[in-house]
Amino acid sequence: MFKGYTKTLLLLSMSCLWLAPMQAHSSHNDPEALAVLDELEANRRLIVAENMPVAATKPAFWEVYDAYRSEIAGLEAQGFTLLREFRDHFEDLTDARANDLLVTYLEIEQQTLTVRRAYIAKFNAVISPQKTLRFYQVENKLDSIIQADISAVTPLVPDGP
Repeated sequence: MFKGYTKTLLLLSMSCLWLAPMQAHSSHNDPEALAVLDELEANRRLIVAENMPVAATKPAFWEVYDAYRSEIAGLEAQGFTLLREFRDHFEDLTDARANDLLVTYLEIEQQTLTVRRAYIAKFNAVISPQKTLRFYQVENKLDSIIQADISAVTPLVPDGP
């Protein structure tokens, strides 16, 4: 699917490796962190356009896409905040805090799924259902790359008592 776009994907992936630890130790007001997030979003948009050439010519698609990404980005920011909190308290993580982190993580995941479901009809209104499915496939591949990179730099909770 991403044939010919390896350089862009590599840049996106490498940016994520840099982003995860930086986000875990900085605020959302950090200009450097915001610049990386902007670059990631621009790369994502480019990859979507490259993989959705018909949809990319429709301004209505980009209007729905921008609204979708705005909602998803807000949830991603919550996830980065949660990751930062985990890393800040990794050494002194209590059972209660571990449970709170897990519950919050799953709530964010559920909210993300709710947004994705809500936008199916909105995308179908401006592109065909097949193109909508393709869009969600592209999004899933990009999200998987980012999640893999974040996972690579996030330690597991110690296997203690």
